[in-house]
Amino acid sequence: MGDKKEAVAIATFMTVLGVTIGKGIVYLLTSSMSALTEFADSVTDIATSLLTFISVRLGNKPPDENHHYGHGKAEAIAGYTIGIFATIAMFYIAREILTRLTTGYQVHANQEAIYLTAGLIVVDIFLVAINYIGYRIEKSLALRANTINYLGDTVRGSGLLLAISIPSLDLPIATLLFTFLAYEVYRLLRETTSVLMDESPTDLTLKIMEALRETKEVKEIRKIRTRWTGNTYHVDLTLALDPSYTLEEAHKISETIEKKIKNLSSSKIDITTHLEPCDPS
Repeated sequence: MGDKKEAVAIATFMTVLGVTIGKGIVYLLTSSMSALTEFADSVTDIATSLLTFISVRLGNKPPDENHHYGHGKAEAIAGYTIGIFATIAMFYIAREILTRLTTGYQVHANQEAIYLTAGLIVVDIFLVAINYIGYRIEKSLALRANTINYLGDTVRGSGLLLAISIPSLDLPIATLLFTFLAYEVYRLLRETTSVLMDESPTDLTLKIMEALRETKEVKEIRKIRTRWTGNTYHVDLTLALDPSYTLEEAHKISETIEKKIKNLSSSKIDITTHLEPCDPS
């Protein structure tokens, strides 16, 4: 499974190198602010793809004596770093938009640039597809970040195509592209921060509580802790059972409960269950 993530990350990185060069050429041919915005975004994409590849390789490593919960958060760290890169690019783009609003500029219509931009849109669609498929298979936050990023690139690329075809629309489209980028960055930073801060996945927690309430052997749910580390859910349970159960019987109940919980999600779930005797009534 991990090999698939690595293959997607490598293919993405190599493709992004070509896309970035292409957008740089479009800017040189047209002097379009929209093209410059897209070129700056693609430069951050290079860093994004490289970080994704590194984090995916690291995230695939199994738990060891120094990392008991594995290395899944490497992908969240990469996603957060990508968000920081994109934020820096946003400040640069905002400055350029303001500068050109005050000083003015001219966009040069160029047929070759139009054809090149159309080709780049097709490449972006390809990047969206392979990263989304990889994300659905592997549940990788890094590939999820890439999917969002390149989906935005596809939409913005369409805007760029319109801007260099109709030069008078360049600055309004550049402003719109900037707004779209800002929203993407917000979503990415929000999602990766929730992983890094061990925010509890509410949906899974509610499902676990429902499953436990349906288990007649469980007399009391004393504690449920859940978190997502980028590729695995970790669940800690403290449950109270009737004290009349033998150790073997309690162990079998625990195994049944854990099997039931693992069936609640297609992602890997690591469960630690602590059993206690319930208070005599």
